[in-house]
Amino acid sequence: MLGYAILAWSYWYAFDMQSNQRWLAWLLAIFYAVTDEIHQSYVPGRTSSMWDVLIFDNLGALISLWVANKTLNKKRSDQPAPNRYYY
Repeated sequence: MLGYAILAWSYWYAFDMQSNQRWLAWLLAIFYAVTDEIHQSYVPGRTSSMWDVLIFDNLGALISLWVANKTLNKKRSDQPAPNRYYY
């Protein structure tokens, strides 16, 4: 879970943490998880499971993006509004 949490956050960070790009970051992390499970099916001694992707990898990515979004929104709301009038 932690690995996919970091991966999803990294993708979103690469997209300048724009709110409309959060779902793309999640989708890329899940796509990578699916390809990793396919790869594991070819490695002797390893098994692949779509439950791994649907539960653990998905939750790791979603939780990290949710926490990062909440933290970012809190930081933005704590900043004073810009002064539009210059004297």
